[in-house]
Amino acid sequence: MTGEQSSGFSGGFDGQEIGPDTPYFLASATKLFVTAIIIQLVEDKSINLETPIVEFFAPNYLDGLHKLDGKDYTASITVKNLLAHTSGIADYFEQKQADGSVFAREILQGNDISYNIDDVVEMSKSAMTPKFAPGTARKAFYSDTNFQLLGAIIEKSSGVSFAEAVKTKIAAPLGLKNTWRFEADGPRAEQKTIPLRNGKNQLHIPHVMTSTGADGAIVSTAADGLAFITAFFEGKLFSPSLLKTICSDWRRIFFPLQYGTGIMLFQLPPILTMFKKQPQIIGHSGISGAFFYAQPENGIYVSGTVNQLASRSLPYNFLLRAITAMN
Repeated sequence: MTGEQSSGFSGGFDGQEIGPDTPYFLASATKLFVTAIIIQLVEDKSINLETPIVEFFAPNYLDGLHKLDGKDYTASITVKNLLAHTSGIADYFEQKQADGSVFAREILQGNDISYNIDDVVEMSKSAMTPKFAPGTARKAFYSDTNFQLLGAIIEKSSGVSFAEAVKTKIAAPLGLKNTWRFEADGPRAEQKTIPLRNGKNQLHIPHVMTSTGADGAIVSTAADGLAFITAFFEGKLFSPSLLKTICSDWRRIFFPLQYGTGIMLFQLPPILTMFKKQPQIIGHSGISGAFFYAQPENGIYVSGTVNQLASRSLPYNFLLRAITAMN
């Protein structure tokens, strides 16, 4: 799905007709919704990005979350550190645990597990080691634990559930009819979504998708995603001046992606493109193959999914072709 004007796609998937309004799981593309909500809360002064995160939780709840070389750095982690992945906190989802296991591997094998933020905090404390001290120069480490904590901070600061925050702060104001926080037992649990794919295998993991919360639980569509990413960059969700806060201080997370403050930058290096200048593509993507990206200076916005967990390069290959064609 590309635009300013949207162009629909059609076809079928396991007998399900697919179009611009077909819902699918965003996975980590959810994080851009979280960023938008956090920045709204910053704008209305409910949150300060420099506030230590321990202030949003019960006393001692987070103690030991970031213990490195015998020192507990937890009290020095700020909201911005979480949003920018500069906290150094361990990643509960894809980081190897002390026993050699990786939580994500169980999920990709179809093991449908329910968990909550208490489980995530405990796992991060007891089974994994942080990567670096919070705010270390030029360092970033992509951690889903950061966004689990941001979900709790949104709820504490706004006084409503994350699901309600998504609805009232983004979906309703933008008229997004097919965007919601997925809940296995929620009011829209029976609404059809494109089945998640890992290679040739179809995954049915509703409890996992519920549990991912603010790091991956939103369902949306190509049409709604296009409206969202356009609104994000055109000042319909928060003041455009705040984009400077978000789209700066880029740090490498995994090649060729960099991370700002709650947002990704995708740009191939010159050595891989015969030194031809490549566009900066800004937005977010997820392990499911869902993505929202923009080249705002040219008014180009792209939204969609390849719905494939087994090949993380697929959405970026599509993005390059689509955006190059429109430039």
